[in-house]
This record gives sequence, C-alpha cells and structure tokens, in this order.
Amino acid sequence: MSDRKRQLQNEIAAARGEVLGLVSHLSPEQFDQSTADAGWSVKDALAHLSSIEARLRSMWQHAIEGQAWPAHDSSVDAYNDRCVAERRSWTPEAIVAELEQSGRETERFLDRLAPEDLDRQWDHPTRGSVTIEALVGIVPRHLRAHGEELQTALRA
Repeated sequence: MSDRKRQLQNEIAAARGEVLGLVSHLSPEQFDQSTADAGWSVKDALAHLSSIEARLRSMWQHAIEGQAWPAHDSSVDAYNDRCVAERRSWTPEAIVAELEQSGRETERFLDRLAPEDLDRQWDHPTRGSVTIEALVGIVPRHLRAHGEELQTALRA
C-alpha cells in the first residue's frame, strides 16, 4: 500500500476517532445543544457527518470512472439539509452507528484504490480541477472542523 494512501487512511481514522470520542458519553440534553451552524444541534451536526461521506465516496467513484458530477446534484447545501432532516427522528446512537459504518465504507473504498488513482484529476462542481487525493483529504479536515464546532457548543 502506498504511504500516501495509508497516511490519508490514518488521518481519517484519527479525525473520526476524535469526533466519536467527543460524543461517546453525551447526555440527551447535550445532543440537543445548539451549534454555530444555524439551526443545527449537536445531533444534527453528527447527522451531517454521518451522511456526507456517502456523497464524497460517490464523487470519488465518479472521478475514478472519469464521469462528470450530475448537474442536478450539485447543491451540497440541499443534500445536507435533506440528510439532516431525514435523521432528526433517529436516536443519537443510530447516528453514531451510521458515522462508524460510514468510516468502514470509506476505509474499504480507499483499500480498493490503486496508488496512482490518488493522482487522477477530476472536475469538482465547485472547486474546479482537483486530484482524488485532494478529495479524500476533505474528510479528515471536515471531521475536525465540525468536531471543533461540537467542542465549542458543548462548552457553552
């Protein structure tokens, strides 16, 4: 396995572990705590994290196959709103389980990538030309950014 791929996998696992560790012992009231994301609770932010990687994995697959992202699916905000709304009736435990499952699916996806796949260029709908490595690198940064928001909300 390439060092770059293993490094990405390790970064993702560490970032996911940080978020999971943060929420592992929260009370129901803490899951209801508001975050800096307007209208989102801690539970909603977790719902976002548990659902967004499926979209990212779909982008990675499009990139590997040399396919353009579907024009009708370009709004990440609409996707996020829909996924969070769908999970509002879920228990926090179910959302955490989905986040863990999503991590396993991301790990399996990355295991299947050839080292040279990381260098493939793809035309992202909002970021322009990016490599698959750059797309994968979004995951740990995203987990950590929302993890910091969760920490701030929980300290309030």
